[in-house]
Amino acid sequence: MVRLFVTRLPALLILICSCLELRADVIDWLYDVEVPVATQSVSDTRAAAARAFSTVLTRVTGLKAIPRNPLLAGALRNPERFYARYRFVRKESGVKNNVDHEMVFEVSFDPRAVQDLVRSAALPIWSANRPRILAWIALEEGSSNVVASDDTSPWVRTIRARSRDRGLLVQLPLMDLEDHERISGSTILGGFSEQILRASERYAAQYVLTTRIWKDAGGLWRGAGALMFEGRQTNFAHEGETIGEVCTGVLDAVADELVQRFVVFGLHTEGVSIWVSGITSALEYGALLRYLQSLEFIDRVDVAEVSVNQVRMVVHTRSTLGRLSELLYSDGVLTKDANKNSAFDSNQYVWRGEP
Repeated sequence: MVRLFVTRLPALLILICSCLELRADVIDWLYDVEVPVATQSVSDTRAAAARAFSTVLTRVTGLKAIPRNPLLAGALRNPERFYARYRFVRKESGVKNNVDHEMVFEVSFDPRAVQDLVRSAALPIWSANRPRILAWIALEEGSSNVVASDDTSPWVRTIRARSRDRGLLVQLPLMDLEDHERISGSTILGGFSEQILRASERYAAQYVLTTRIWKDAGGLWRGAGALMFEGRQTNFAHEGETIGEVCTGVLDAVADELVQRFVVFGLHTEGVSIWVSGITSALEYGALLRYLQSLEFIDRVDVAEVSVNQVRMVVHTRSTLGRLSELLYSDGVLTKDANKNSAFDSNQYVWRGEP
C-alpha cells in the first residue's frame, strides 16, 4: 500500500530546484518491448505480443491497468495489427551464475497506430517527452549503502524493469568520488533535502527521488522517501513481502504522480491559438511546425498567421489551456515570454530551438 503526502519545500530549496535543467527528454524506446517466450509457436507469440502491447498502452496512457472496452479488447487479441517490426532473439537470462540464454520476443509497435487507438478509445495520452528522474536509493542491510548506476543486484534490475514498464526515465547516480563526498546512506536516511539537491545538480535531472528501504522487525520490507520538483515535495511510503514488491510500489507511485501532471485527458478536441516569437528563418519555422506536430497531445496544427518574428498557430488538442501550457513549457523548447503577464498572454511563447 502506498501513502502519499504533498508538502512545500523551503525557499532555499525552491531556488536550488529552479537551477536544475528543465528540458525533458524524448523516450526513444517507448514503443519497444521485450517479452520472454518459451517457444516461437503461434500461441506463445500471441500471448507475448498481447503482454507487450499492454505494456506499451500503459506507457502511452499512464494507466497501470488498461480498461477492457470492446475496442481495446479487440486490439489486445490482435496486436499484430500494430506491429512496426518484431524478431526472436536469445539473450542471457540475467540470473547470476546462470549461463543459459532465454528466448525473447522483441517487438516495436507503430507509434501513429497506437496513438490513433488511444484517441479512439478516449484514453488519456502521455507525451514521449518526459522528465528524467535521479533516484538516490539507500538500502539498509547491516550498513546503509546508496545504489550506484553499475549495480546489477536482482532488486536493482527490478527497479530498471519496472521503470521501463511504466515509461519512466530513471537514472541512478554514479556514486563516484564526487558523489561519495556529498552523499551517503545517512544523508538519505536523514532526509537532508538541501544537500541531496545540491549533489543532484551535476546530473541535470528534472525530478529528484530519494528512497530508503529496510526490513522491519516483523520481516516486512518497507520503503519511504520523497519526490522533489520545483519546490514541491511528495512524500510516500510502501510496504511489501519482498524488496522487489516495495521497489515496484515506489515506482508506481512516482509514475502516478507524473501522470497527474503530464497526462492529457479529454473527450473532445478544441483549437487553441498560440503565438510564438523568436522565429528568424524558414528553417526555424519548419522546425517549430515539426516539433508541434510530433507531440502526442496535439492532434493537428494549423498555421493561422505569419508576421515579422512571430507566428500564430492553432493547435487542436484534448488538453485544457493550463495543461497545454505546462506541457509545452516542460519540454524547454518553448518558454514563456517574459514581457507578457496577462491571462491572454499565457498563450504567447518564445522559441528556444529544436530539442
